[in-house]
Amino acid sequence: MARTKQGKRSFGAPRQTSSGRWQARYTGPDGKQHTGPRTWEAKDDCLGWLSEERKLIELGVWTPPAERRKAEEAARTAHVLTVRRYCDTWHENTANTHKPRTRTLYRGYLNNVILPELGDLPLDELTSARVKAWFAKLAPFPTRNANAYSLLRTIMNHAVDEELIPANPCRIKSAGTKKRKVEPIALSPSEIRHIASLMPERWRLLVLVAGFGGLRWGEVTALRRSDLKLTPDDCAVTVARAVARIKKEVVIDTPKTEAALRTVSLPPELYQQIKAHIGTYAGAGRDGLVFPNDSGEVVHANTVRKQLKKVAEKVEMPKLRFHDFRHSAATLFAEQGATLSEHMAFMGHTSVVMSKRYIHANPARNREMAQRMWAA
Repeated sequence: MARTKQGKRSFGAPRQTSSGRWQARYTGPDGKQHTGPRTWEAKDDCLGWLSEERKLIELGVWTPPAERRKAEEAARTAHVLTVRRYCDTWHENTANTHKPRTRTLYRGYLNNVILPELGDLPLDELTSARVKAWFAKLAPFPTRNANAYSLLRTIMNHAVDEELIPANPCRIKSAGTKKRKVEPIALSPSEIRHIASLMPERWRLLVLVAGFGGLRWGEVTALRRSDLKLTPDDCAVTVARAVARIKKEVVIDTPKTEAALRTVSLPPELYQQIKAHIGTYAGAGRDGLVFPNDSGEVVHANTVRKQLKKVAEKVEMPKLRFHDFRHSAATLFAEQGATLSEHMAFMGHTSVVMSKRYIHANPARNREMAQRMWAA
């Protein structure tokens, strides 16, 4: 312990640094040396801090200064609205707005992409520069990154609406636009029929319904007998539900959007095939699945994917995916002269942009329309 000029023993050891400022040091009840949280210009201020520390020891309420500072910081942070707290609150408050599959995806984007980098920031300190820096450092997964960015932008729009921030900091041009990793394949009607013929008999109609009706995997595998309208002149399917797998659990619910609730006409040439398929493979009763697996349950995507992969190799289209049948239906429907609104209704899209992504320009179709213009 140091001594004062009067010879009295003082607490701690104030030390003047090379800069002329004063640093406080003392040995605590734990036998370790502790220093002040900063340096002081005046020695009296340094001694004042040491005096406060000594009082805490005498009262028996002393804790190490570093631990005390951490606790104080945590207490201050608890009252700060961080990006993490706001995102978590938004996710809870929208529980009844999104489908279970969507909620699972959003939770994954928050936990794995957004919050690790931005979560601890105070909400009002999330600037455009910080968002750009975060987005630039993301690993190269274009679709995931676009979805995560779009989610963050949506959540920040809510923060703007609630007047918690003055403007949305998510302003990166085209960051939310999904970029295809693999270009889809647009099949001709004869190619769709040929591929279907090479599939195991159980899955031939499934390919034809997807290829000429444009149904998504979850929609076509959720079809029940009651969803079919069958006459020799009019075949149609009504999309009333969709299958999703969430953590290996099969969930059958209404489709993701109201636009997906639709009735799609199929070529009447499929009438006999549909009747034969139902008689052989469909589940019993009006609620029987149209395309069940061997056990009568919802078929797993891998079951059909394995078979499709074998067929794709045979027809020399190794990159063919099941989703390409939906894409092909969209392209073929557009080529018949469908208006954009008709196309959106056929595909179950909610926006013009979504339908445009599925429409391919066809040179032969362009030539035909040019000739019609000349002859008009």
